[in-house]
Amino acid sequence: MVTIAARDLGIRYGKTSILSDVNFQIHSEAFVVILGDNGAGKTSLIRTILGQTQPSTGTLTVQAQKIGYVPQFRSISADYPLSVRDFVGLGFNQPGRLWFNAQEKAAIQAAIKQVDLTDLANHRLGLSSGGQKQRAFVAQALAQEPDLLILDEPTASLDEKHSLALVKMVRRLQQERGLTVLWITHDTQWINDYADDYLWLANGDLKQGKIADLAQDVPVGHRQEVNHV
Repeated sequence: MVTIAARDLGIRYGKTSILSDVNFQIHSEAFVVILGDNGAGKTSLIRTILGQTQPSTGTLTVQAQKIGYVPQFRSISADYPLSVRDFVGLGFNQPGRLWFNAQEKAAIQAAIKQVDLTDLANHRLGLSSGGQKQRAFVAQALAQEPDLLILDEPTASLDEKHSLALVKMVRRLQQERGLTVLWITHDTQWINDYADDYLWLANGDLKQGKIADLAQDVPVGHRQEVNHV
């Protein structure tokens, strides 16, 4: 089954072309990394998948009932007042309603457990470590019970140890829950062991393939960046 299909897709901002006439398919339950230099269009592609940006040409079809999204930048300072549990439940907030129903409470609790934060559920998120915050961000997305999970450079602020721990956790959840995962990353050290496929964006174009073939598939000028894959 195909979760995302692009046909002759073009994305523009004003007169600037971001992507032009690209074609790809993302199969269900695949772990896909999105690679490319800054400004190559990775986040623009994600915004289009999320429906925040409309294609300028072509079509993009997304067959996902629910999408969980972990954005790139979130500044959670030490004085942030919400607990981990309350933060994870923010996706259920509705105007004029100050409580969660039984189904929402169960989803929040399950998501917290899945990212191993049960012991810290009542802990203030602002006082949590960087790795714990990232797990809480993932839990907030998981609480919506998505079938497509999108992460935009979630390890950018983490050291190598905590980055790998987050990758392993998401891979485990992806396999246990049958999720389709799209993960934007500049860090290629782990992808050979944990990802299935890749999308490579460069110069307005997109190339798709299996992770095992990445080192030989990428454009010659970029091979040094992935020569350890």
